[in-house]
Amino acid sequence: MKIEYPDKNLLSKTGNVDYFYWNYKFPIKYIQHYRFRRIVSLLGPVKYSNLLEAGTGSGIFLPELSLHCENLYACDIHNHFDSIDNLLKHYNICNYELKSQSIEITDYPDNFFDAIVAVSVLEFVDNLQAAITEIKRILKKDGVFITICPMDSKFLDAVLSLYSDKKPDEEFGETRDHIGEALEQNFTVIIKGYMMPFIGKLFPVYTHYKLKY
Repeated sequence: MKIEYPDKNLLSKTGNVDYFYWNYKFPIKYIQHYRFRRIVSLLGPVKYSNLLEAGTGSGIFLPELSLHCENLYACDIHNHFDSIDNLLKHYNICNYELKSQSIEITDYPDNFFDAIVAVSVLEFVDNLQAAITEIKRILKKDGVFITICPMDSKFLDAVLSLYSDKKPDEEFGETRDHIGEALEQNFTVIIKGYMMPFIGKLFPVYTHYKLKY
């Protein structure tokens, strides 16, 4: 599966946990790219009417996501949307809306999105249950929530520690221990899978979900 990544010069760092440049560094880029490929696979061949990326960061994934929807939406807590706006215009993407807001509380209408995507986002929110409740509110009854999240993994922590100034526990706190359980309590699981599937169930690194409710 081929995904076109924007030129690094088109992207800007938008916050302390925006590591878009890891997508261009060997060898961590292969872990980064795995997440995006898995999301695209879970989206499938459907072209969604309204698609939201929650926690868009630099917007690196938006050009690809625009190919899977008619109307593209993105939100994040930062205010650095000028560079993302320029990125989307560079790709001649017109039907989009960018907003500075947390997925824990948004101003989107009820039952609005056909698909919501979150790539390594839920481990950073202050209130996981609030984010899940909000996603359920703005997701259509027949919509899908697709996410991939890092698990509490010594292997992943060792890799991330090579590239980050902060220890993983400082970055994520204890959220990674509870994400899977919270998602499975609040949604119906359509697909669940693991990075390194043969051993990932016992020693999870990243877990991906396609969910409905």
